[in-house]
Amino acid sequence: MICEICLKQQASDKHHKYSQTKLNKKLYKDFIHHEDNIVYLCNGCHLHKSIPKWTEIEFCIHFDIIPRTKSGRQKWPNFTQNSKNQ
Repeated sequence: MICEICLKQQASDKHHKYSQTKLNKKLYKDFIHHEDNIVYLCNGCHLHKSIPKWTEIEFCIHFDIIPRTKSGRQKWPNFTQNSKNQ
């Protein structure tokens, strides 16, 4: 597999767009290791390039799920209301 950033080197690393913290693994165990949440990178890009990262809201939008943290649920109504008005 080729690195998704430089598109030149062989990918040797996997990076989770939404971080796999202990809490995130517990709350989103059914989504955290999904292929859509993983970027394949070469070692050079993984160490030195800007890597895509998702917020909880971006993660939840992608998987069409409601946030499972208290802060995420507080932001969710504002975000969904704003997106409907656009």
